Amino acid sequence: MRGERTLIVFLIFLMIILGCEGKKISAVPDSLIGVWGTSDPMYADRTFEITGGEIIFQTGEKTFDTYTIKGIKVEKVPGEQTPLYVFTYKNIEGLKYKFSFYYFPGDNESIRFKNQCQIVWTKEGK
Repeated sequence: MRGERTLIVFLIFLMIILGCEGKKISAVPDSLIGVWGTSDPMYADRTFEITGGEIIFQTGEKTFDTYTIKGIKVEKVPGEQTPLYVFTYKNIEGLKYKFSFYYFPGDNESIRFKNQCQIVWTKEGK
């Protein structure tokens, strides 16, 4: 009986671990490609662009930081209806960074950063 409980607990733990692990994808989905901006006044002069191989952050009126995408993972977060995209990139010094956001598809497609879910980013030119 005790062995069965241990096995059940182990299987549940294994399902949780495997269920939380993300799926790596090899290419940027077409739906994410484009320039994204927000109407939030705090970021009025900021955008970011996702291309097939780079993430470009607008850091000022006419200044940009460009990073090569090194990996993409899509995670199912418990309690969330939309998946979490995690882009990994490196800066010029080789330091590794992660850019995490939720993508909401549809007519009103938008992106919300994992750490700032209250701010809505929409694709420009749509």
